[in-house]
Amino acid sequence: MRLTLFILFLTTATLTFGQVIDPEFGAVEKKFDKGNFESALEGADALIDNDKHRKKPEPYLWASMCYLEIHRSDDEKLAERFKSALRDALKYAGKAYSKDKSGDFVKKHSEYFAEMKKEGISLAQSYEREEDYRKAQYTYKQLLKFAPEDAFIQFAKGVMDVRLSSLYEAEREISESFPVLESNYRNLDYVPDPISSVLLKPAVVYYADHLIENNYVDSARTVLLSARVFFPLDNELKEKLEGL
Repeated sequence: MRLTLFILFLTTATLTFGQVIDPEFGAVEKKFDKGNFESALEGADALIDNDKHRKKPEPYLWASMCYLEIHRSDDEKLAERFKSALRDALKYAGKAYSKDKSGDFVKKHSEYFAEMKKEGISLAQSYEREEDYRKAQYTYKQLLKFAPEDAFIQFAKGVMDVRLSSLYEAEREISESFPVLESNYRNLDYVPDPISSVLLKPAVVYYADHLIENNYVDSARTVLLSARVFFPLDNELKEKLEGL
C-alpha cells in the first residue's frame, strides 16, 4: 500500500512539474523520479544558491519534496543524516509559497501544499501529545507560512501561544481567526477544510477552560456559544456552557 501511494505521488508530481518546470531543473527531476532524493536535494540546493533561480519558487518546492520523501524513507542512515527532514520540508514549502508572487505556482501545486498541511498538522499534534508545546507552536507557525488564510491553523496557533503565555501573540492570532471561523460556520453552505478542521474542537475546549480557570466567565460563555454553532450536537461543549 505504501509503495502504491508512493508511486502515485511520484507520478502526480512528475506530471504536475512537467507542465511548468524550467529545463534547467531537469537534472533534479530525473534524480527525484529515480528515488535519489538526497542527490536531488543537493541539486535543488545548488539552484537555490544560484542568483538566476533563488527568487523562483520551483527549487524551494523541489527541496521540500525531497525532504518529505527523505522523512518517509525507511533508510536508517538517511534518517540519521536528516533528523529534521519533515520540519525542513515544511520550511521549504513556506519559502516556495513566499517566492510565488502571482499565486499561480501555488495554485498549480495545491495538492502538494495540501499534503504538506496534512503532514504538518500531524506533526504538531504529535508534539501536543508529548506536551512539547513550543515545538507545536513553531510547527503551526511554519504551516501559516504557506497556509496564511487557514483560520483553523491560526486559531490553534493562538491557543498554543496561550499555553506558552505568549499573550500578545495569542490575542492577535485569536482575534483574527475566531471571527472568521464564526462567520464561516454560520454560512449553511460552508464546508470546513477536512485537513485542518480537526484542530478546532481541542483548541476551543482548552481555550474555554483557560478562560473559566482565570475567571473570564463572560468571555468563556461567548466562546462556548460560538462553539455550539461549530459543534451543535457536542454534549461536552453543551455541558460546559450550561455549567457557567
